[in-house]
Amino acid sequence: MKIFEKFKNLAESLKKTKQELSDKINFIFNSGKIESKDIDKIEEVLILSDISYQTASEIIEGVKKKVIKIKDLTPDIIKKALKEEVNSKISVAFPDIKDAGKKNIFIIVGVNGVGKTTTIGKLGKYYADRGKKVMMAACDTFRAAGREQIEAWGMKSGIEVVSGVENQDPASVAHDAVQRFKEKDYDLLLIDTAGRLHNKKHLMEELSKIKRVISKSYGSEPDEVLIVIDAGLGQNSLIQVEQFKAIVDITGVIITKLDGSAKGGIIIDIIHKLNLPVRFIGTGESPDKISEFSPEIFTDSLL
Repeated sequence: MKIFEKFKNLAESLKKTKQELSDKINFIFNSGKIESKDIDKIEEVLILSDISYQTASEIIEGVKKKVIKIKDLTPDIIKKALKEEVNSKISVAFPDIKDAGKKNIFIIVGVNGVGKTTTIGKLGKYYADRGKKVMMAACDTFRAAGREQIEAWGMKSGIEVVSGVENQDPASVAHDAVQRFKEKDYDLLLIDTAGRLHNKKHLMEELSKIKRVISKSYGSEPDEVLIVIDAGLGQNSLIQVEQFKAIVDITGVIITKLDGSAKGGIIIDIIHKLNLPVRFIGTGESPDKISEFSPEIFTDSLL
C-alpha cells in the first residue's frame, strides 16, 4: 500500500484548512513582486488557521532566515521554506503507540461533546480490522445514552463491551473490565470514561481514581491515556489537554471533526508546544473514518 493511500482519509480531512491557507497565501503573492512584508502577512494566515502567535512567529522567522539572501524570490521558494519550517515543528521522534504487546490497555478521556464515545467505537473497529481481539469498557455510568452508544458500536463490530449499571462507581466498572480482560484471550482493552470539564475538580479526581484502580488491577500503568479533542475548538483545546495531562499524564491526542474545520493548525501546537504525539484523526462520520497521523502527509496536504 502506498503511503498516501494509507493516509488518504487524513489528507481528505485537511481540505478545509488547506483551502483557507492556499487561498490566502496565493492572494498575498498575487501582487507581483514579492517583498519582505509579504512574508509577514503569511504569519496572519497561519494564526487564522489556529496556529498560536508564538509558533506562527517562529515559523515565519525561520522562513525569513532561509530566504533572506535570495535576490529573486518566488512564491514557490517561500512555500518550500514554509513547508520545511512547519515540518520541523511536527517531525518529533515520539515512541510508537503501545499497541504491539500481548495485552494493551488504553484509557480514553476528554470533555463533553468532542465525540469521545464515537471515537472509541471507531478505534475498536480499526484494531479489530487489523486482527486484534478487542474489548471495550463503558465507564460512563451516569449517562445511559453513553453506555447504549458504546454497546451499539460493540454489536456492529462484534466487540465485547463490559458495562455497569446506572450510577455505578466508574472505577468499579473499570476494575471488572480489567479482570475479565486479564482472564480472557483479548489483545486490547479500550476504556471509555465520562466526558468531564477540565475545570471541575471532583470529576478530574474521579478520573485519577479510575486510572489508579486500572493500574492496580492490571499490575502496571495503562499503556496509553489518549485525550480526544474537537478540532473546531482550536486553541481552547490546548488548555483542555494541559489540564488533563496534569491529572492523568496524557500520552497522546486524538483529534475529531477535522474534516469540518479549517483549524488544522492546532495540530502543530499540540506537537510543538505540548510535546505530545497526535495518534489518530477522526476524518468523518462513518465507522472507518479514522486515520493514523503522519507528519509528512500532514505537511504535504496542508501546503
